[in-house]
Amino acid sequence: MRMIISIFFFILAFNMLAAVANPIQLYFGNPTTTTFQNAWNSCNETLAKDSTSKATKILMATMASYESDRLISIISASVNSFDAGTKFQYANLLLSREKYADAIVLYQQLNDSIPDWSCPWRHKGTSYYMQKNYKEAEIALQKAVDTNPEHYDAYIWLAKTQYQLKKYKLALQNLEIGLKLDSKAEENNDSVLSDDSIQTLHKELLRMNGKR
Repeated sequence: MRMIISIFFFILAFNMLAAVANPIQLYFGNPTTTTFQNAWNSCNETLAKDSTSKATKILMATMASYESDRLISIISASVNSFDAGTKFQYANLLLSREKYADAIVLYQQLNDSIPDWSCPWRHKGTSYYMQKNYKEAEIALQKAVDTNPEHYDAYIWLAKTQYQLKKYKLALQNLEIGLKLDSKAEENNDSVLSDDSIQTLHKELLRMNGKR
């Protein structure tokens, strides 16, 4: 009996030591900002010894995703107390995480409270576009360009949306308006389309309008 008890406490002590000695295990057992940082540093130390370790990179990606979800869960509990700028940033995070329906709710709140702010309209339009709800996307994106005639991104996304709706003439008009604007004028770089994809769209719209 004493032998069994001794073995039990030995195993328990070993597991406790392993938890202390392994920051990765400690993080997943008790996820906090501090334990995440310690685990991340541990992975960096491993990569410093072997920069080709795919397993370590996969682990880091998993940890980053896990930590992001954890923080989003914490943030979401107090979203109603956010000021407009913070709410917009949080909605953009949701958009980047493909949580389109949740992002749209926040963009709509911003549309209601600050209707002349173009950016939430554009981002809401992008969210609808990603859901393939092109009719609602067009409405939001049209509002974005109406509230800011210099909004480059809004024109590009509006053209993409109208292409999906087979409104080729309007799509070409809006795309060419956008191409005359400064693409770097907007502060937000999320959901920015590549130059190649924009040029491909332009060529296709020229073809659909019989101009090529």
